[in-house]
Amino acid sequence: MKETGKGKRLEDRLLGDEWSDWQPGSRSEGMIEAPKALFVFFSFLVLVFVLLGILLLWYLALPRFEGFGPGAVRISEFTLFSLTAVLIVWYLLQVLSSLLKVKLVPAFVTKRFSLRLFLSGAVKFARIFRISRDEIGNSFVKFHNDLMYATRTGRGTKRFLILLPRCLSAETRKGINELGQKYQFKAFTAFGGDEARKIIREERPDAVIGVACERDLVSGIQDTAPKIPVFGLPNKRPEGPCKNTSVDLKELEKIIRYCAGT
Repeated sequence: MKETGKGKRLEDRLLGDEWSDWQPGSRSEGMIEAPKALFVFFSFLVLVFVLLGILLLWYLALPRFEGFGPGAVRISEFTLFSLTAVLIVWYLLQVLSSLLKVKLVPAFVTKRFSLRLFLSGAVKFARIFRISRDEIGNSFVKFHNDLMYATRTGRGTKRFLILLPRCLSAETRKGINELGQKYQFKAFTAFGGDEARKIIREERPDAVIGVACERDLVSGIQDTAPKIPVFGLPNKRPEGPCKNTSVDLKELEKIIRYCAGT
């Protein structure tokens, strides 16, 4: 395993110094385990909201279509029905693929048109129920990973790399080093989103496995997934963010084996 850190800050991070909204003892910022059904539910609310918006626009525009005659009305109705059907099918196929782990959509949908397009809306709806963006992010990452598995995206890639946060505990790094000796992959310690993107541009991998907090993973998936397959693995923060974090090494090895095609 090749591990590199190119950031300027090497000193120990103060607890939560990069999370201005973190509060000690907050249940949503330490050990998060949210089911992927959470994201599915709130993304469904976004879908309903979008469909109602389309229906409202059509209703407001209907008098103008009527002015052009019954033919224009029929065309507008057909267009509305088709768009609604496409959105519903697009949504259902991805949800079923992720939940059942069966390939129901092509890989390019996972890359270009996945349900991550609904993520920001899902976060906003979740706030109404006092659910944090990190809980939604945790759920989304699980949904995204299972969709990748289902569509065989990123499987058997020739070159993949792992991006790690600098806040991992020594014990966790030791475990990742052992995996590196076993599977011979490249691992880089990124000191922020900009550096992570720079490493990806320089290395040009066929797939990326990111280990980070939910907010960094979500940002990385949204930026990179349309171009390169990305798996996310949220870290665990028993001491709060940015210090002595850990990761599920068994889950990490599972993703590594999948990307390596073994």
